[in-house]
Amino acid sequence: MRSIALLSVLLACACSSLSLEDQQALAGYQRRAALYFDGQRYDQAMIQIERGLELDPDDYKLNAMKGGILLLRSADAFGTDHRQLDAATELLARIHDERSASRHEPYLLLNYGRALQKQGLRRLGEAVRLEGQAARAVAEQDPDAMRAEAKDERAESERLLAAADALFAELVERGELLRLTHNHRLQIALQRGDDDAMLEEANAYFALSQKAADQVRKEIERTNNADYERDQMDLLRMLRSEELGVRQLVAEEHYAKKRFDLALEQLDRILEADPRRTTDYYNRGRVLLELGRAEQAKADFRRFLADPTVPSNSDKAAFALQAIGR
Repeated sequence: MRSIALLSVLLACACSSLSLEDQQALAGYQRRAALYFDGQRYDQAMIQIERGLELDPDDYKLNAMKGGILLLRSADAFGTDHRQLDAATELLARIHDERSASRHEPYLLLNYGRALQKQGLRRLGEAVRLEGQAARAVAEQDPDAMRAEAKDERAESERLLAAADALFAELVERGELLRLTHNHRLQIALQRGDDDAMLEEANAYFALSQKAADQVRKEIERTNNADYERDQMDLLRMLRSEELGVRQLVAEEHYAKKRFDLALEQLDRILEADPRRTTDYYNRGRVLLELGRAEQAKADFRRFLADPTVPSNSDKAAFALQAIGR
């Protein structure tokens, strides 16, 4: 979420309907909120935001940042407490509806899209819960009513995910925040079951991720500033972690669709980049078994089982032990 672009937005001039003194005060709140936000000090950022909104409750920049913080703080989509997610979605929707998409700053579109995506995933989880409940219904329950409710939840999930994807498509059209945008579009394609779109978005994301990492490495090589180099190293680690997470997600989808060669390609890249990811040795072992490469699979399962943090009574440990013939 750190962004020079976001900072430049927040430093833009305040609403001219305010007095000069209030404009200057509002600009100060915007500036300090942006600094706290970029430093991930969200409590301090919210203090500055709320003080600024006392001067101008409709300030675009402060409201957009407030919506982003509420979204960051919101609970998991599959949890039970959705108050902050609902508050973030409502605020971002109100800001979004005040302008045409072409006039919005990119991070407003990204955050509103992320909020809608999370709401869509929440509804999808509720549909799955209701379908499971219907399958286990006892005599006094009405499974048909549960299935009907689940169908409605799936329809609402599809509507929300489509709306999120449309916002991300706007960013792609504008050529802004492309790496993040393709990452989210990949996730939405998976959530909607659109395999072709998932593959297309994955390819776009990996190309952009590589480009971003190459650029950061160049910055590290050219700088003589130790603080700047440290910041760039942190950024490079973040990019690598993000990419490995996406590769794992794509590998799981390839495995589920029985595209084992493609799953192996992703898992090889993951373990080449970070050989400490124990679970991915288990995942690659499963893929190698499907490809008939039993001895290589056993070697991966042994590396998985060598991790002392793996519970000995877990299903994965049992599978690995069976595979290596113990």
